[in-house]
Amino acid sequence: MREYKETQHSLQYKSNSDLTFYSAGYEACSPGYSYGPKFRSYQLIHFVLEGSGKLHINEHVFQLSAGDAFLIPSGKISFYEASKEDPWHYAWISFLGISSEAYLYQIMTSVDDVYIIHGLDVEKYREKIFDILSMEGTPTSQYFRANGILYQIMAELFSDIGFSEESWGKDSVADEVKFYLDTNYAEKLVLKDVAKSFGIHPNYMTRTFHEKFGISPKRYLMDLKLKKACRLLTTTTLPIAMISGSLGFDDQLAFSRIFRKEYGEAPSEYRKKRRGSSSQ
Repeated sequence: MREYKETQHSLQYKSNSDLTFYSAGYEACSPGYSYGPKFRSYQLIHFVLEGSGKLHINEHVFQLSAGDAFLIPSGKISFYEASKEDPWHYAWISFLGISSEAYLYQIMTSVDDVYIIHGLDVEKYREKIFDILSMEGTPTSQYFRANGILYQIMAELFSDIGFSEESWGKDSVADEVKFYLDTNYAEKLVLKDVAKSFGIHPNYMTRTFHEKFGISPKRYLMDLKLKKACRLLTTTTLPIAMISGSLGFDDQLAFSRIFRKEYGEAPSEYRKKRRGSSSQ
């Protein structure tokens, strides 16, 4: 693995910038190599240069191959693994900043699979990332060069996906709220605050959401959390307290109480039965 991580500036400094470089790297994975489950405090984009692999994020599983890129927003738990027959090689770049989430979401809402971009000329992205990995000079000069290349990569991505400021955000309010819940369900969301962020009344949000999707946003949000909990319980060994915390529950007891009400058994019992049966 090759990696360059900018360490001249603190994470707090970077988080308070508009958009700033954090790290870049390259990995030629061995067969079956996996990473995660993990969540990060920065935005991350991987470009698949050759081979294939699989991404698990937000209850979705994506098969990827050369020419694809996958996006991992900050705070989202992800797990990815290389094919055993044709393991992928990928290059990545990560970034932070006040506007970093908005820029990544603009990309995500402009592509069909939300977390995946297909059909890219990944060679040009590889070249730019390798320019970062081969930088020389003082840490300060490297910081500015890395940020310049980050901006070039973002410009290329927005061009490649055909992003249009005129059409972005023109979906119905229900679609926008659903996308917001799909990508932020792990947070401690208060639905009246979500409605306020969209400039609408909570009752109007609930009514329009139910009319389009046949379910209330409150129920939809809880279903997302519980489905993710089930997956983490059966596919990982993460402590239940960590699972509940990563999904925005107040505490483990509150999570266990809601989980038992929904599935008729405690999270620990659910994990034991499902993991036991899957290993037989």
